[in-house]
Amino acid sequence: MEENKVRQVHESQEERQHVRVKLQGSLRLKIQSPVKGIFSVQDVSLGGLSFIAGQVSLAPGTLCHGEIVFRLGRANLSMPVSFKVIYQQDENQLVGGQYSVIDQENTDLLRLLISNHLAGELTELDDVIDNMKRENYTAIRKNNQQGKTRTLRDRVRALFGSVLFFVAGLLAFMFVAWKLYQHAFVTRADDAWVSLPAKTVLMPENGYVRLLLPEGETRVEQGQPLLTVSSRLVSRLNDGVVLDSLDAKQIRALVDAAVFEVTLNSPCDCEITELPVRDGEFVHKNSVLMKLVDPGGPATITALFDGSAHTLGGAIGDEVTVRYLDGVTDESAIISQLVRDEESGLLRMQITGARELPSSSHNQPVNVTVHPAWLPVL
Repeated sequence: MEENKVRQVHESQEERQHVRVKLQGSLRLKIQSPVKGIFSVQDVSLGGLSFIAGQVSLAPGTLCHGEIVFRLGRANLSMPVSFKVIYQQDENQLVGGQYSVIDQENTDLLRLLISNHLAGELTELDDVIDNMKRENYTAIRKNNQQGKTRTLRDRVRALFGSVLFFVAGLLAFMFVAWKLYQHAFVTRADDAWVSLPAKTVLMPENGYVRLLLPEGETRVEQGQPLLTVSSRLVSRLNDGVVLDSLDAKQIRALVDAAVFEVTLNSPCDCEITELPVRDGEFVHKNSVLMKLVDPGGPATITALFDGSAHTLGGAIGDEVTVRYLDGVTDESAIISQLVRDEESGLLRMQITGARELPSSSHNQPVNVTVHPAWLPVL
C-alpha cells in the first residue's frame, strides 16, 4: 500500500505569528553545526528563517548555529542566531528553521530591517547605529520576595528616613507659608524708638558752671540743687538792661565788680541720662547742661511708616506688636495717635506700651509690626 506523502510546512497561513519578508542575505553555518557553509537566505521573520540548503540534508529537529549576514551598502550586518530545523522540502531543498537563541538587540535590528523593507525604504548603516544607541532595555525587576525578608532594623531605618523627609518637607512648607504671611499681611515700621518723659536743663546766661552733685550720682529728687551758674553783670547789660541814673564810669565799675550766681534745682524725681558739661566749664547761653528722664512716667513709642493710613491695616485703639532691644515682645501695645509727620512726610504712630521701661531705654530702637485686626497674631 502506497504511503501518502505529507507536505511539511513551516507555518500555515492561519498559524503565522510573524511577517515573512524576502531580504537579501546569506546564512553562514558555523563549525559547531552538523554542516558548515554559506547558504542563500530565502525569507526571514522575527520567529525564524528559510534558506536554500542545496545538496545538504538537514533532518527536522536538528539544532544549527550560525549567523545571518545582510548587505547594507558597503557594509555587512552580521547577526548570530541559533535555530532548530522544522522542515526541508525535497523538490527545492528549502529548509525552514525556528529561532531557539536570539538576543533582544538582534531582534530589534531584525525588526528594523523588516519594517523598512515593508515600508519600501532602504536601511542605512546610520539607521542601525541609531537603533543600537537607544536605551530600549531596562533591568529586570527585582524579586518582590526580597522585601518580605527585611529585618526589623531595616524596617526601622526605612521608617526613620520616611519620617525625617516628612518633617523636613513640613518645616519647609511652614517656612514658606510664614514668609508669605509676613509679606502679604504684616507691615513693619521704617523707624521706631522709645520715648520717656524727659526734661532738658538749659544754660540761662553766659557764665561758668559749678556742679553740686556728688560724683557718680545719677538719681535726683525734685527741688534738689543740681548746679550753680556764675555770670557777671555785663552779660545782663548786653541783653538790653540800661541804668539811666548812672554815668559811664559808675556803670563800668559796677559791671566789673558785680557777679551773679544762680542755682538750678531738679524739676522732678528723675535720673540723669546726659551731662555734657564739666565742673568749672564756661558755657554759652541756651546750651544743654543736663538731660533728665522720669523713669516712673508713662513710656511711649514713636513709629514711622511709609504709606497711608488706609493701607497700614491699623487704626487708633488697635493692638500692635512691639519687640524691644532685649528681645521681649509686647503684643498688647495700643495705638494712641496716628498723624502725618511734617518733617519727614511719613506716617507717625504714637504707641502706648504695657511694659514698664527703665530710664536706659530712652531713645532705644524697637521693632514695631502692625497686623490686620481680622487676623490673629502669629
